[in-house]
Amino acid sequence: MSEEGFTDDVGALPVRDGEAGQDSTDVCYSVPQPLQATPVSRGLPEADPELWAQLVDQPFGHDLFMLLRRLDARSDHPLLGRAPRPIDEPLRLGQEPSMAFAPSNVAGVDASQDGPPRISIYGFGLFGPNGPLPLHMTEYARERKRHHADDTLSAFADLFHHRLILLFYRAWADAQSVNSLDRPDGHRFVDYVASLMNMGQPGLKGRDRIADHARTFMAGHLVRQTRNPEGLIQILRLYFDVPVRIEEFVSDWVRIDERQLSTLGHSGRNHRLGGGATVGIAVRDAQSKFRVELGPLSHQEFQELLPGTRRLQQVVDWVRQYVGIEFAWELRLLLRKQDARGMQLGGGQQLGWGSWLGTRLQDTDAGDMVFQPEALFSRSASAAPSDSSS
Repeated sequence: MSEEGFTDDVGALPVRDGEAGQDSTDVCYSVPQPLQATPVSRGLPEADPELWAQLVDQPFGHDLFMLLRRLDARSDHPLLGRAPRPIDEPLRLGQEPSMAFAPSNVAGVDASQDGPPRISIYGFGLFGPNGPLPLHMTEYARERKRHHADDTLSAFADLFHHRLILLFYRAWADAQSVNSLDRPDGHRFVDYVASLMNMGQPGLKGRDRIADHARTFMAGHLVRQTRNPEGLIQILRLYFDVPVRIEEFVSDWVRIDERQLSTLGHSGRNHRLGGGATVGIAVRDAQSKFRVELGPLSHQEFQELLPGTRRLQQVVDWVRQYVGIEFAWELRLLLRKQDARGMQLGGGQQLGWGSWLGTRLQDTDAGDMVFQPEALFSRSASAAPSDSSS
């Protein structure tokens, strides 16, 4: 699956890992998700004349809410229905007095005047067969406007229609989760979902190599108190677009604290034969460690997951986000058998990681690469010089 960018469509979409404060060159692989939005439109009449020409010629071909959403996506204006003054709003709304049951909501658009464009609708307002005013008021307003060029009554009513229609639209827009992504600063619904994962505060965002939108998409797995292997498999499979398998109950040696070692000449629970004494400095344990297996991988995918790469850091971040610190784990990279070739001069293979001397005799995928990523990162962090060193 190809690497693509986050969009705001409601369906299954790929995701680009490029949050604020993160490296924009990093790519997160094909996570379906409703997250970064592409605004419907950014323009007013002078910036999008073709759109407004279509509205003037065929107003019945446009939905009112989607039309207002296009204007609402303009970032340098307050949200429609939220502006404190009408002068801060890019358009005017009103109702066309009519006795007909209109086939569409938008009655007409007037973008030729010097002021903001005016959009007239049929259905929502004081006039019409569904309005609260008596029908003769609609007839009177329509007659004065059509036959006497006197729109005093309808213009007066539009003072109230404008605000009521915008509030009606705002109630609809706030209930649509995807609309909050039309603007760069609109992440209201994302914050709601992040709060379910205890990550709704600004200080908890952008902390690691995983895009916040990708983590929000996985909220169905991350909000659960009980974590199971299937959830981690789905997260890694969706994010990295590779086969994933988890092996549970991997045996490991657990080092005993020096104060708990069994020694001669001491009394206590850890020093009685048959009652707690142990031989050696470590014990075998098979219930606190698991193994994550990624693959079979192509040669390119294998190289991108080797130690020191950003994708491997993302694997570590996802596992710790999902599992916590309760369990130990290790990673196994399974290379496709046709890509497990012998080492060649100038071939770029890393010694000890993805190279073999001669030709592999096994006709199976190469699963020799097993390591503990967190141990590698902790060693590299401890070896790095501190900022205070001279």
